[in-house]
Amino acid sequence: MGRPPLELETWGKIRRTTIDGKPTAVCRYRDSDGVTRSMQRQGRTPAEAERNLIKALKKRLAPAGEDLTRESTMRQLGAKWLADELPQRDLATQSVRRYTDLMNRIIVGGIGDVRLGELTVPRVDRFLAKVKDHNGEAAAATVRTLLLQTLGYAVRQGALERNPAEAARTIRRQKKAEVALSVEDIWNIRDLLRARDEGRDKQGRRRYTRIADVADMYIGTGARTNEVLALQFEENVFLAGAVPFVRLDRTLIERDDGKLDVQAKPKTDSSIRDAKLPPFLVDMLMRRRVESDSGIVFPSSTGTYQWDNNLMRQWRDALRDSPYGWVTPTKFRKAVATLLADEVGTKAAADQLGNSEEVAEKHYVKRARRQGPDAAREVLETFFHRG
Repeated sequence: MGRPPLELETWGKIRRTTIDGKPTAVCRYRDSDGVTRSMQRQGRTPAEAERNLIKALKKRLAPAGEDLTRESTMRQLGAKWLADELPQRDLATQSVRRYTDLMNRIIVGGIGDVRLGELTVPRVDRFLAKVKDHNGEAAAATVRTLLLQTLGYAVRQGALERNPAEAARTIRRQKKAEVALSVEDIWNIRDLLRARDEGRDKQGRRRYTRIADVADMYIGTGARTNEVLALQFEENVFLAGAVPFVRLDRTLIERDDGKLDVQAKPKTDSSIRDAKLPPFLVDMLMRRRVESDSGIVFPSSTGTYQWDNNLMRQWRDALRDSPYGWVTPTKFRKAVATLLADEVGTKAAADQLGNSEEVAEKHYVKRARRQGPDAAREVLETFFHRG
């Protein structure tokens, strides 16, 4: 029986000899085309000749271009995945930015020089535990997802036989005790926000940005902050029909140059929806349309789109010394979901928020373009009246 062939792109035993009076190392290798060939290199000593031969073999058998191997580092894998794979995914701009940031800052910053062949399940587990300790559970869970995707890409490229992140420990987030806002809480918070709007700033000037109107938009639609701040009267607000509504089909994002821009879709495709407006919101939007000299529904003091962090700073200032200092717009979104789920069902709550029923149930409640249910208009009007 003949000798079995070498594995593709490997070499056999290196033999030291002397040729023309010089120390020489010789071996046979199987090239990438499947043909077995010989190679030799010389040096001042037999050991140096062998080192020279190994260096030449590695160069000869190294993959062309930027192909990945077990010898590739996580830094190389991360760069290739960001360049080749991430653009193929239909992700919102903010998601792309977050993935890129976590890849470069945490994964490459933490294990960038580790070779793919060195990534065992225990090493991945230890790395994720460190990320959880230093960056929190949410970041660790996203990093694990990124490792699953990037190492899966390495498997498809032939650099690994299995994905070590698949067997790594799942990041389990500790559930925080949720405090659901009652209808009375919403009334009290609206009073505090309106009192802030009607007051004066530190220079004694009348405040231009009315965050109470933004809050009313939250509780009358269940929309996200950057969906609300992206609204334009001509494109999104329809008050003339029998059932007035706003079209939630865009969101504000920060561009690479640091400026605000409108993304022509919200957080996910399922978030595109028409939210039918309670009567109170119709009145508020009509008032703003008459008073406004901007086409943006909730503009900044200069008539441009409003930054969400500026809005949140004003929000925190308004609630700081009250029992509601912990309340964020997301709590309003959860209050909307909970009230609708209690009154007209979880599916109606999911349609109003632009989520799947599973996501609404999991995160908010204690597809053609979606239509918020008719009943939502009457139910959400509850937030605007006492007694």
